Amino acid sequence: MIRQQLWGLMLLAAVAAYLWGSGEPKHLESSRSTGPNVLLITLDTTRADAISAEQTPWVMRMADEGAQFSLAVSTAPITQPAHLGILSGEPPIRSGVVTNGTHIGDRPGMLSHRLKAGGWVTAAFVSATPLTKRFGWDQGWDHFGDNLSEGIFGPSRERSSRQTVDEALDWLAVHKGERFGVWLHLFDPHGPYEAPGAGVDGPTDGPRLDLPGYWPEAHLRITDPAWFVTAYGAEVAEVDRQLGRVISRLEQWGILDDTVVVITADHGESLTEHGYLFDHGDHLFDASLRVPLVLRWPGHIQAGLKADCLTPTTVILPTLVELLGLGAPKRSLASVLDGSEPCVAIPVLASTVSERFADPPPIDHAYRTDDLKRVVAASGKVQCFDLVSDAAELAPTSECPGDIAATMDALLATGAAATRPQTDRVTEEQLRGLGYIE
Repeated sequence: MIRQQLWGLMLLAAVAAYLWGSGEPKHLESSRSTGPNVLLITLDTTRADAISAEQTPWVMRMADEGAQFSLAVSTAPITQPAHLGILSGEPPIRSGVVTNGTHIGDRPGMLSHRLKAGGWVTAAFVSATPLTKRFGWDQGWDHFGDNLSEGIFGPSRERSSRQTVDEALDWLAVHKGERFGVWLHLFDPHGPYEAPGAGVDGPTDGPRLDLPGYWPEAHLRITDPAWFVTAYGAEVAEVDRQLGRVISRLEQWGILDDTVVVITADHGESLTEHGYLFDHGDHLFDASLRVPLVLRWPGHIQAGLKADCLTPTTVILPTLVELLGLGAPKRSLASVLDGSEPCVAIPVLASTVSERFADPPPIDHAYRTDDLKRVVAASGKVQCFDLVSDAAELAPTSECPGDIAATMDALLATGAAATRPQTDRVTEEQLRGLGYIE
């Protein structure tokens, strides 16, 4: 009887540990007494044009009180390589990470390592399988929150933004008196679209749409594209509400103005452009690459600054490094943010895989300037888009004018070898459930 009771207590303890991790956040102290806090928020699958006063009032408040870059462009339309570009400053052509399911390896230059070396107490809270510790994303963080579990029978592929923010706020409540650096990743806008309180109730009486195959049947039966556009917007509005909870709490604690807030996205989403319905990853069109970028730090970042220059998301890391006084790297936006220099276009080289989980991965690349985009497919096919006369990217020519081809080819020739994705059966099932394995 006693043995049975002991086994019962052990089982309850194991279940509790599985569901709630290590319990209350541990109080780790920073070794800094000066400098701002850092809050980096990455919204998954969020297009630049999804940001508006009506749909995302909290993001727009940060933009109005800080700086907004209207032509920010990701270096990949896939979660892992795009986030690595944000956190390390390395695009896929340099990092070698081109698709999900890839272990990112040791990255000593990542934001987590830099903050920790500088004395900040750090934490990250992520919301989907591709960014979990099994792929190396926990490196450098004092605390890494990636508990996606919904029960004791196996891990989930994702968790809601509310769940992630709940965990982050618990940690912040313990560390609000320290100098902290936090990365918060919110996944909701990724398909399938089903915001809290919203039903899957679109029309089903039309021709079946060519929707992503991993979506549940209830979504696949819906035949009105407009319903999906509205549902996507509801997901974006939900993550805005959740990040608003964080901003409100920092304000309540009196530390918001002493925090560098950065809001961006890993990549966008195609909402019917080019006949590509409610998905991303397979193309390098602007619908999947243009993202929001907002930075706020009163007294250091000019309030109300609107910059319309081409800006890759890989500049976020060097910009934070300079703002925090950790160095003066090239291609930082710090002098733009304080108004001392104008914003100058920085060309972007973006990459994606044309076939997932292949060895070696076949890769498409796009080199973008202010007015041109040159796309080189893994097959060797070349297309050029004039973004001034053809912003929708509908009328490609076979080659771009000027020296863009030579510049792009030189960059590709010096790129890193692509890393083959490594995954086990559980990971494959999770990535397949998110549409990352076809």
